[in-house]
Amino acid sequence: MDLAAGLEQVEDDLQELSLERTITKGLKTQEEIDRLTVDEKLGDLERAVYLLSSGQEVQRISVVNSLPQLIQDNAPEAMRRVVPKVREMLHVAGPDVQLAATISFLSILEREVIPISTYSSTFLQTIIMSLEVKDPVVSNAWLDTLLSVCGCLPKDVIKREILGIAVAKGQLSQSVQSRLASCKILGRVATKFEPYIIKKEILPLVTALCQDIDYEVRGCMCRQLDSVARALGLENTKSAILPELVELANDEECFVRHAALDAVVNLLNLLDDDTCTQTIVPLVCKFCERSMEADDTTLPHVAEQIGRLCHGLSVNVDEQQRAWLLEFYTQLCIQGRMRDAQSPPPPPRTPSSICDEDRCADCRRNAAYNFPAMVLFAEPKNFKLELYNCFVSLCEDPHYIVRRTIACGFHEVAKLLGSHVQLIQQELVTLLNDNYVQVLEGIVPHLPETLESLVKGVGGGLSEARISNHADLVQALLTCEYLVAACSQWRPHLTMMQRLACIVRVFTSDQIYSKFVPVLFQRLTLSRVLPVKQAAGRTLCVIIRHNRRQEHRQELICRLIEALCHSNKYQLRMLFVDVCCDVMELFSRRFFKEYFFEFVLNLAHDPVANVRLKLCSLLPRLKTQIKLPGDRQLLQQLEHCVRRLLSHERDRDVAAAIRKSVFELDKIQVAMETLTQRMFMEEDLMDQKKEEEEKMLLELEEREKKEHEQTKGRSTEKGKGKGSKGQGRRGGDKSKEAKAAAAKDAAKDASPTMPRSNSLVYASSSNNLSPGQRGVHNRGHRTSSVSKTNSSEMPSASPKLSKHSLHSGSSENMTSPGLTR
Repeated sequence: MDLAAGLEQVEDDLQELSLERTITKGLKTQEEIDRLTVDEKLGDLERAVYLLSSGQEVQRISVVNSLPQLIQDNAPEAMRRVVPKVREMLHVAGPDVQLAATISFLSILEREVIPISTYSSTFLQTIIMSLEVKDPVVSNAWLDTLLSVCGCLPKDVIKREILGIAVAKGQLSQSVQSRLASCKILGRVATKFEPYIIKKEILPLVTALCQDIDYEVRGCMCRQLDSVARALGLENTKSAILPELVELANDEECFVRHAALDAVVNLLNLLDDDTCTQTIVPLVCKFCERSMEADDTTLPHVAEQIGRLCHGLSVNVDEQQRAWLLEFYTQLCIQGRMRDAQSPPPPPRTPSSICDEDRCADCRRNAAYNFPAMVLFAEPKNFKLELYNCFVSLCEDPHYIVRRTIACGFHEVAKLLGSHVQLIQQELVTLLNDNYVQVLEGIVPHLPETLESLVKGVGGGLSEARISNHADLVQALLTCEYLVAACSQWRPHLTMMQRLACIVRVFTSDQIYSKFVPVLFQRLTLSRVLPVKQAAGRTLCVIIRHNRRQEHRQELICRLIEALCHSNKYQLRMLFVDVCCDVMELFSRRFFKEYFFEFVLNLAHDPVANVRLKLCSLLPRLKTQIKLPGDRQLLQQLEHCVRRLLSHERDRDVAAAIRKSVFELDKIQVAMETLTQRMFMEEDLMDQKKEEEEKMLLELEEREKKEHEQTKGRSTEKGKGKGSKGQGRRGGDKSKEAKAAAAKDAAKDASPTMPRSNSLVYASSSNNLSPGQRGVHNRGHRTSSVSKTNSSEMPSASPKLSKHSLHSGSSENMTSPGLTR
């Protein structure tokens, strides 16, 4: 009974939810609508004056935001009628209006729509008066506006209007907020004056603020010492600023000490070598010693600045000081880890221990961030002795944020090490195998730079003799790809797919073909994320572009067409269009026309409208690949494809797309070979360069084959010579065996390398079918048969792919009736 009542109640609730109800929340009453209504006949200035006088707050904000444009359009009238209303309204305006005014007032000065004198007498006075607003958010916003305005105002205006305000606000009798504002204003305007004016009017107040009773004021003024010192000059800085800086570095508050350390770092390029050697280096060493003993956030801050400190003082430290700084950096890299190793039973975690762990992790993270600078400081030749152990410790740190930080700077370390880069190869493998995606996100974006530095360091490429030494690196890259593919975020996987294109400059063609190509094809066909598929397809195109083995290139082209163009999934057939775009970008026109042109045109027969729609956007680019008179047949096929789509297309979107493409096709002029031979455009020159590189790959492969055959022949001759020296029947048998082996090897080399099963499809489609019949809509059961014919009997109108699907000298032609309709 209770169950039935409950079900009845649920049904009633569902019916109540399904009822249409009028939403009254947010609707305005007629009275409110009348108040917000403005006469449409009013001009811009009249409307602004009316809204400032009797409008709502949102309308006033709109007027304030449009004030720069009103002044730019009609400056005299706007300054006479609108600006006084704005200044009057700001006295009683709310925070939103005030914040809008801070932006508008600065924009008016930056646009230079009124003279500086006019601005100083109107807007600048309002800015200065608004500094006294009680709301701290609004007050800080006006202060930021004043600091920005100071950069655009001339020196005389700043001295007359602003300097006196800064001095008055900096007196000890003023509030802390006023003294903080004085520090920031003094630091901003100091660069506008000559040293003698600063020494006379600003420096006494700067010294007083550095010794203020409030630590926030001391720290704020300390952060402005950099600009004051640069305005004063070196000698005045040494006599007036450095003593204050030394005292602030020993302050009891860590906030002030942080500011002092930052000021020291910023002043390093201003001070001379004697000052750095006698004052700054001892100060830094003492500061570092005390920070190691202090139980606050000073040590993480030192770790944050240690790289800039050591790099800036590298020419001023002796060997003993250099060794001391490196030892201090080593302690930063293992901060919090040695204590864990020495105490087997860990104590119970308390809030203080958790805070200490976070502090130590911050130290190691900042140390990892500064590692490239420390490599420069120690010099790459001393890396193994002085910094390698630190690097290993950071790469194996238990906290993932430390490993991520060192991973983000790994490529910089690899570049700096040069010929010593092989020392960190194992650490690269360690980071690539990390289980945290955050760490992989640090190492993957700069993977090309890292691997190229690794290759240059070991002598400009991985030869066959070095393959075994880099097998772990290949496996680490595959593991990294698997880990980022398995995570819930697709963007790291996209980055990995894009960066894998760099492997063509690192590994051999055999390694890439056997290890990386299967993974890329898997992502190309099985990934659920379209950008990842597109990146995998482009990376495969790059691999084809740089592969040095012709049989690999043929195989990859065939697999691409079979996996995409002839796929049963329409999404993959659409992806084939994207791959064709990549091919046109990476390869020469001749290559695209030879292998892809006719196959992509066959998509016009696709039964899925989205595929045909995708093809329509590619048709204009296909026309740019054609060059007459050699490509007259391809031009006819393209025109036939367009005419067919125009006359037979029933889908509304595809029909509109093909009509749009026709307009674009009409604008494209077909290139002529006779003309382009005389006048090469930039695109033609780039295409010619690509074609020459493709021919160079073929020549290089032929040269390598000849060298391989010569080497094999010499080894066979040596075998014959050794066999002839034998005596009796046994020696004769060995000689015969050597001859038989040599003949067998020669026959094997002379025999054509047959393409794989998917190459049968393209041979058959080119030899037996017309281009209109080679449609991708025929995806039934495919059978292939091999018939022996002479290669010279192949029809001249066959697609280019069929000519290269079989190697030269082959007497076998393959047919596959499975592609016929």
